[in-house]
Amino acid sequence: MKKFIMCLLTTLILNQPTYASDLKEMELSILDDKTKAVKVFESMEDVDFKNVIFADFEKDNFKYSKDKVNIDRVTKEDVKEQEETTTKIITKQDKEKLNNEQLLSLFEDTLIYDKEEYKGILQKDLTSLKVEPNKTESTTTYTNQTVTLNENKTYYGLESNDYGLIPKTITKNGVTLNLVNANFVSTNNEAISTVANTGVGTLYNCNTTYKGSYTKKIPNTKTNVIDYKVSVKYKGNISKEVFEKNIITVTYDGEKLFDPTIPVAVATTTSATGIFGFIVFLFTKRNVKIYNLNNGIYELIGKCKITEKNKNINLNIISIKAKSNIYKLLLDKSIAKKLNNQDINITLDNVTKIQKVEFKEDNTYIDVTF
Repeated sequence: MKKFIMCLLTTLILNQPTYASDLKEMELSILDDKTKAVKVFESMEDVDFKNVIFADFEKDNFKYSKDKVNIDRVTKEDVKEQEETTTKIITKQDKEKLNNEQLLSLFEDTLIYDKEEYKGILQKDLTSLKVEPNKTESTTTYTNQTVTLNENKTYYGLESNDYGLIPKTITKNGVTLNLVNANFVSTNNEAISTVANTGVGTLYNCNTTYKGSYTKKIPNTKTNVIDYKVSVKYKGNISKEVFEKNIITVTYDGEKLFDPTIPVAVATTTSATGIFGFIVFLFTKRNVKIYNLNNGIYELIGKCKITEKNKNINLNIISIKAKSNIYKLLLDKSIAKKLNNQDINITLDNVTKIQKVEFKEDNTYIDVTF
């Protein structure tokens, strides 16, 4: 039950009549007999107008009420350039045996585009062919490389040219270097020897060369392509329909307003019963409009109600407003359908005429002359 109530409330809310906030009246046309009027509106809102209220209006002593609404949704074409890329995967063997022309033939000449309401046909760009590795695998091998290090070193102020005074190995960057050459040079500098307090007159400098080597591994990486990705581009124009505005054409039914200045004499000569009947005639829910011919124009002079059980129309009550003995009766669509091909009785001044109802989809009229 709760779910039903929620659904009912939702339906009522969604179907709640609304007023359009962006309606611009462009044109008003009234037919010669004033029974129909047409208004043309323009709206920039892209909404459903089935629940939009179009207010009644009055003009030249006629009241016009909405009858039908027709919506023309105006759109424009939005066109833009589009580029799409399509790819295919080929084997290494295919790559080696197919030339560019053959690779291009793997793709269709055109591509149909249909995304986000845009549609179009794109053409293959023959200059856009691109071939590049897709999947690869790598292998790494190592080779040994011998690296030789040399170091020159000078030892100063030696007391003699004895090789025993020279280190036979030294270390450089963690590598042991061996002495491969030593050259003693006499300084013959008595001042130096005095400062050194050696007690000898000759000192020596020794220029040495050390040499060593080590082995390092050199990586050698080789990449092998397993397959290739082939791609081409498609280019062209795509388009979609974009809402621009709505043109709303509203047809109104016109009803002549009763003249409030009815002569007092008419009212005073009317019996109380007649006045009551006239008031009841005016305010009872009615489904038949009664028109009377006046100077070539049918004027609405009143309304009445008929049913499937009571198919009698009495014109005596409103005959005081008639200008001629020629009448035209307009039946509402609902009652006209129900009484289709049935006879109704129309009475005026003790004369009753029998008329058959012939239902018509637009308007069902009955013409009668007394």
